[in-house]
Amino acid sequence: MIRLTRPFFDDAELQASARVIASGMLVQGAEVAAFEASVARALSASTASSGLTCLAVTNGTVALELALATTPCGDRVGVGTDDEVIVPAVTWPSPGHAAILRGATPVLVDIDPHTWCVDVKAVEEALTPRTRAIIAIDQFGVPADVPGLRTRARDVDLIEDAACALGSSLDGVACGLLGDVATYSFHPRKVITTGEGGMVLTRDALRAERVQALRNHGQHSPGVFRAAGPNARLSELHAALGVAQMQKLETILARRRALAEVFQSGLALAWQRAPQGATVNHQTLGFVLPAPRTGPFAGDRRGARDALLAALRAQGVEAGILSYALHRLPQFARFAVNGVRRFPVAEAVVDGGVAVPLHPLLGEAEVAQILDALRREAGWALGVEVFA
Repeated sequence: MIRLTRPFFDDAELQASARVIASGMLVQGAEVAAFEASVARALSASTASSGLTCLAVTNGTVALELALATTPCGDRVGVGTDDEVIVPAVTWPSPGHAAILRGATPVLVDIDPHTWCVDVKAVEEALTPRTRAIIAIDQFGVPADVPGLRTRARDVDLIEDAACALGSSLDGVACGLLGDVATYSFHPRKVITTGEGGMVLTRDALRAERVQALRNHGQHSPGVFRAAGPNARLSELHAALGVAQMQKLETILARRRALAEVFQSGLALAWQRAPQGATVNHQTLGFVLPAPRTGPFAGDRRGARDALLAALRAQGVEAGILSYALHRLPQFARFAVNGVRRFPVAEAVVDGGVAVPLHPLLGEAEVAQILDALRREAGWALGVEVFA
């Protein structure tokens, strides 16, 4: 089976793990500091990297929770009851869950039909006096229009969920530096993986200080606890993997971009598009099927998609769905504010979305096998407009 994704590991990761085990230091030590420094170095060429602080945490979900816990809200810090957080309707549930766990209301909005990132106009229409934060997701590594959001919401905390976007940029600004605060994830499906891991990035020194304390039980300095915080520390083992992975970042990005070009130029499917001025890491490569007009799945986009996935897997290609429509999940549907809008683009992308295998370990024969399977099974969708 050609796997959807595989981590790009070799002896470097084995040696890094052994180094930590031999040291006897397993939590929040030199490896975590080195990992944070390596990410900061990778971003140093960006036009917005001055004053940046990178803080490693246990995973990308916790990173989002810490971002919301440090959102400026007038005379207080951290979103809570009676506050609203705008979230794209298409995503893994974590961004919306982070708002719910803070006691805030997640306000769902539709996405752009080309980039699949949050629709700026939909955000503008959703703004209310209760809006405290906007979570803009760089969907699958494609940069969101954070500058466009800033022009429409100047006094709202812009949280860039760059979980998928390490190595991507927009107009020379690295993803992770576009908003007021940002988060990365290092889950195994990401470009760089530590198994589990995340990071908070900010150029606000006070906010960085707060996040640094909160990730360690709210401890500002040894024995001095200023707030209630979780244990969000990244282990030394995970961080050591990250240090080894970061040394391969440019190699990984180059291979991913080359593979994406082969797939996108070889098949005229409705692939995700990047905005003008963007450089993309291709963390996930996906397309959306149109709703079939004839045949056994006429008008049934999801049925056609599921049949395609089954056919691809039968031919040894592990394809998958793209993401989830949050407004269909009960924990979001219970908020009345999410029932007053419609999400046609989100539903089309979720019902018709297909992620194809893309990782640096793909060989040329495997690429050819994937292309052949797609031509055979998705040929009916070639060149067809998805939103016609």
